[in-house]
Amino acid sequence: MKIKHWQGYGTVNATKVRKTISNGITTLIVRVKGNHECGIRRDDKYDLTNWLIKRFDREFSDSRDIRSLHIQESEENGVDVCDYTFTYPTPNPK
Repeated sequence: MKIKHWQGYGTVNATKVRKTISNGITTLIVRVKGNHECGIRRDDKYDLTNWLIKRFDREFSDSRDIRSLHIQESEENGVDVCDYTFTYPTPNPK
């Protein structure tokens, strides 16, 4: 899906690679692709919650619940790529 860049202008593409739930812990992997003058890497948990997580897990709400964040940067055909891996307690486990 095409989303607005975290800086507030321009767009990038974001896709959910995988979302798994195990023992009350959710692991969400989101891939962001695009070129932007400010880059696509962001490591602020509050910004990432509002920019990415809430788009792919509508039940998640509090950035303080993120237990781990791993960011893998790469490039594909001249386009910047960031894979974000979030781990957090499953909101409202079923």
